[in-house]
Amino acid sequence: MKKGLESAKHLPVTIDGTSGTCTPTPPKIKLNTLEDVRRETARVYREARGGMIDVSEAGRLAYILGGIGKLIEATVIEKRLEHLERKLLK
Repeated sequence: MKKGLESAKHLPVTIDGTSGTCTPTPPKIKLNTLEDVRRETARVYREARGGMIDVSEAGRLAYILGGIGKLIEATVIEKRLEHLERKLLK
């Protein structure tokens, strides 16, 4: 077997359910903090401005990233509130 094909068989792919075509699975992106989300949103913006991705796709991604950012904010607030409640109940 050729070396290029041998290494390619171990790469993750996404298979389209209707056409059966395989496309490389996008790499995992760290989105654990608001800073991570901000950085990814900026990357999407730069790629859209540079014509690397379609503006409508960038809009969809930015919308999803905004939702992730709101969830992170809510989680941080919830943890802080729980901490304050525990302090007050002591």
